[in-house]
Amino acid sequence: MKQFKRSAVAVLSAALLGAAGLAATATPANAAQDTATRTKYYLTFDYSSWSHWTPDSKASSHAGTLNAGENYVYCYTTGETYSDKGHTSNVWLQTDDDSGNVNVYVSRVYLSAGSYNVTLPRC
Repeated sequence: MKQFKRSAVAVLSAALLGAAGLAATATPANAAQDTATRTKYYLTFDYSSWSHWTPDSKASSHAGTLNAGENYVYCYTTGETYSDKGHTSNVWLQTDDDSGNVNVYVSRVYLSAGSYNVTLPRC
């Protein structure tokens, strides 16, 4: 019965939003605002790389691409240990990629030498 009530509320909420000309989404309404107001740290990436929804290199978490060059990151977290381009790290940087995805992760191994040891806040 509780599940039915939740489903009914969800359907009615979607109908009311639709009638008002608004779209219901699974993403919090303030998600875009959060990325706009967060501090950005600009770092240089020597290589283009895949971005991921989670801090790992799995193809199943592949989101898009972050191009080589200067890009901003918000923070870092630890995740899967990953090796490429002669570097190994378990540090993943949260950013918005060049494919339009927000709050995705790229491995620190793609950073240029000058950006590799920049101090960032933890996510």
